[in-house]
Amino acid sequence: MEQYSTILHALQQPAAYSHPVKNTKTIITAVSAVFLTGEYAYKINKPLNLGFLDFSTLEKRKDQCEKEVKYNSLISPELYLGTVRITKNTNGAITVNGDGKIIEYGIKMKQVDPDATMNNLLAKNLITMKHIQELAKKIFQFHHIAPTSQEISGFGRIDMIQFNWNENFEQTEKYKPAIVSQVDFEFIQQKINKFIQQNKELFEKRIAKNKIKHCHGDFHSANIFITENGLLIFDGIVFNQRFPCSDIIAEIAFMAMDLDFHNKQELSELFIKEYQRLSDDEDIPTLLNFYKCYRAYIRAKINCFTYDDQNLNDDEKRNANEKAQQYFTLARDYADLL
Repeated sequence: MEQYSTILHALQQPAAYSHPVKNTKTIITAVSAVFLTGEYAYKINKPLNLGFLDFSTLEKRKDQCEKEVKYNSLISPELYLGTVRITKNTNGAITVNGDGKIIEYGIKMKQVDPDATMNNLLAKNLITMKHIQELAKKIFQFHHIAPTSQEISGFGRIDMIQFNWNENFEQTEKYKPAIVSQVDFEFIQQKINKFIQQNKELFEKRIAKNKIKHCHGDFHSANIFITENGLLIFDGIVFNQRFPCSDIIAEIAFMAMDLDFHNKQELSELFIKEYQRLSDDEDIPTLLNFYKCYRAYIRAKINCFTYDDQNLNDDEKRNANEKAQQYFTLARDYADLL
């Protein structure tokens, strides 16, 4: 991580870029760093191996950058501008696409106001019905061209669906009863397992209909920019196929669940109604609450993991705990509809 820290410092300096930069702003996430320079944004990945995600070598991080640009360009080509080399010359100067030894790879994107994300605008009641209709159309068009193959279709098999749910329950077992009650945990588990067994033929039919795609994988309001020129969907998952490769209904259920979480049920219903109108997918009513429950449960689980982070202060831990409980309640409400 020592070289990563050096690169992090270097890319915070305006001199690292070939275009004019007055100042930079850095956004650090769990697995990456994004540098806002004014006209463009640059992203590098941390040298990590978390099991489900492996960025431990320069070659793997190069591969990740190339895949991220390739897949995200399918949905927002105007946002993703390509990969870049981070180089170090004989004088020790670290620059983007400069001379010298390649020490890192990154992604170049068009910079958009970070406050213009859909979740921020939802909080201010600035998301309109027109935005929602445009979003449904954009994700429908993406699903039409999203990659599929025999391997990708395998992620829609019933044993894979059951595996993902079993993993959810195993990983959240220890949060009973502090964050999720024993009653709710068992209720969700019983309803989900029963639904899977009762709908085996439907899950098989979805594979036969070619409805399992390499989707965005993280399709919620924090990963959408609202701009004057339209919507930009970003940050699709490419580091592990198990996360983005799913039934397209699981993808739209993520957005619908997210809108429900933000207490925007009317927008959630409109989004699904518009997507169903465009796709004419007759299975949406049957599978929607099942996949809404799945998405809510995963968000609850992630907030549980965040709660365990020893680096958080008391307010941050309290916030993670409250969000986890809210998502578990939402998951139980969806399970009740199955």
